[in-house]
Amino acid sequence: MKRRNSRGQAMVEFALLSGLLFLMVMGIFDFGRAIAVYINIAEAAHEGARQLVLRSNYPSRPPDSVIVNATLAKIGGGGMVLTEDPCLFNPTPCTAPSLPSTPNTGYIWISPNRIPGNRNVTVRVTYLFAPMTGMISNLTGTQFVMTAGSSMRSEY
Repeated sequence: MKRRNSRGQAMVEFALLSGLLFLMVMGIFDFGRAIAVYINIAEAAHEGARQLVLRSNYPSRPPDSVIVNATLAKIGGGGMVLTEDPCLFNPTPCTAPSLPSTPNTGYIWISPNRIPGNRNVTVRVTYLFAPMTGMISNLTGTQFVMTAGSSMRSEY
């Protein structure tokens, strides 16, 4: 029996399946990045709440640089840009976090009107995540908001 020449078959199969293969690889990359960002903002919110409980015997008003710096130190850079929520600077502070408008940035929202004593404190981090690859952003949308928060009770 004579064997047929099938050298072009592999190239055609690869051409047909390579788009799906690259879409899966980029999806795994962006999904992993999204999970890493969420873990970072969740840990940062927890650390901010812990620092806020430790400082609960001191009245404070925005900007509360100690809490913001503790939250940022937990993240450790990594290209994440977080700032204190601008709505906290209003004469009547907001009761919920604002949504960031610039991709890959976020806000740190701290419970407003903190007074000394036995109180609940909350720190929330909102982050506007934008996928890095065009294929994935076409499927999931150009950006979406991730939110993580932590509440603790000061008992002294």
